[in-house]
Order: sequence, then C-alpha cells, then structure tokens
Amino acid sequence: MTTFLGLDSGPDDHIDALAARGYDVRVVTAGTDKASVLREFAIALALPRWFGHNWDALLDSLRELEGSDGRPLALVWDHVRGLRDSDRHTYADVIDILEQVQGERDDLRVTVIAR
Repeated sequence: MTTFLGLDSGPDDHIDALAARGYDVRVVTAGTDKASVLREFAIALALPRWFGHNWDALLDSLRELEGSDGRPLALVWDHVRGLRDSDRHTYADVIDILEQVQGERDDLRVTVIAR
C-alpha cells in the first residue's frame, strides 16, 4: 500500500523512520513533466544505461531495483505537488507504475510526498 503524505504530515520524520527500520531509502524528486520525471528517476536511482526513458523502461527498472546489502527498499517520490497540479496525466502514470511494482514486490515500500 502506497503512503501519501503532505507537507504537514511530517515527511522528513517518515523518511527518517524508514531508515531507522532498516530500509534502504531512495528519494526521487518529482520533476515537472514526463521527460524530467524519467530523468529524475534515472539519476536518483542510478538506473542502468539501457534505461529507455519511457514508462515501460521505468517499470522494468523498478522491478529489478535492489536495496543495498539485501535490505528492503523504500522508494520516496518527493515534491510531487507541482507535477500533480500541472500534469495530472504524468502524475497518474507514475502512481500507477509505483503501485504496480509495489504490488509485485514484498521488499518494496512506496511513499509519495506532496510538498
């Protein structure tokens, strides 16, 4: 289940709590459109060179992403408010991808922060 937080929900405390519980926390900044969203994921997650900067490639990459030292992975998609307000289609596409991957993996927790 994806956790959705706003600015007033203590997002930094949530991130710290995930790390304290042993998660390998990876924070990805939202971006402003599809191209920048895909670029932010590629950079923040150090995705492989074959990453094709499209939704299918993001889905495949997230399926294969592993936590450091075998730890479970916590993926935090941060600063999404601007994208959600200006490009709802891209925002919804990313949410669908994150929730699909999270549903397939027992070792992944997803948080979306609207600030």
